[in-house]
Amino acid sequence: MVYILLKQPTKNIVSWKKAFNKFWEYRKIGGELSCNIYQTPKKENELIVLSQWTSMDDAIEFLASQSFEMIKDLESEKPLTVRLLNQHTIGHFIKTLH
Repeated sequence: MVYILLKQPTKNIVSWKKAFNKFWEYRKIGGELSCNIYQTPKKENELIVLSQWTSMDDAIEFLASQSFEMIKDLESEKPLTVRLLNQHTIGHFIKTLH
């Protein structure tokens, strides 16, 4: 399995989720299998987005797409952290977020 993990600071979680969900169909067409959004325990307005993808090639192609550029622009106040992970590295990386 291949995962894209985003760490996304937000100004307003509700409006961010609404805007993010507008890209659902583009993500699905691009190869996204599932997506979960979590609020970080340390920062109230910071989200972790964990999405599962069909392949590394599909995930990389999506990260280079115009749709992803638009997702990155949903919140331009702070930088977005993006990580490509596989089954072996995801557990270790998530532990470092706490």
